[in-house]
Amino acid sequence: MSKHCRWLFRGTIVTVVVFVACLGLGAGRSSAGPKTAPHCITPTGVDLNERYGVSETIIAPFCANLNSGRPWTVSNGWFMSPTFTAMPAGFEPAGETPIEDFIAKLIGVKYVVDPGTTKEKTYMFGNDDDLGIFDDGVTVVANLVSLGTLKPLSVGDHVVDSYLLLSAMHCDGFGDVVADNCLPAGETLFSIVGFTVTPGHN
Repeated sequence: MSKHCRWLFRGTIVTVVVFVACLGLGAGRSSAGPKTAPHCITPTGVDLNERYGVSETIIAPFCANLNSGRPWTVSNGWFMSPTFTAMPAGFEPAGETPIEDFIAKLIGVKYVVDPGTTKEKTYMFGNDDDLGIFDDGVTVVANLVSLGTLKPLSVGDHVVDSYLLLSAMHCDGFGDVVADNCLPAGETLFSIVGFTVTPGHN
């Protein structure tokens, strides 16, 4: 092989190696995708994303930050007794246990984002098989966090009001005081949470 041909051959090999290396780097970047949303951890150390199988950012009084461009949802947990240890006079349960009664009477949840402003938006999600339920044998929690996802918001401060929609009065089974242990029929304001949207997807 001539000297000229040997240099041409070496140059071709270098070019191919560099090309393949660049392809590898490009593939690594393109397959990375968006980072996983930070999980919402309660003050007692419970990971709400893991508990209820939610991948979106969860907004709660103790999880009040959302990255821009990300869908999100809201944690609204209703705590009940595993059984009806007590109930108000005249209350008619729609199931043998408080959780059965809650599921039977829950119509859905309504979210009002930035209420009273020009940016106000309303979302409604019906009750379905995705209702998050946790039962440790002592307390049963029904969380509406998995019923629906809300659209990304602009950078800045926001507020979300959550309303529970029930077909009839529901009681938690812990006591017999309507004001403390029951949710009325119709639309009930359940929580008001302020939070902040920050730039970026990390």
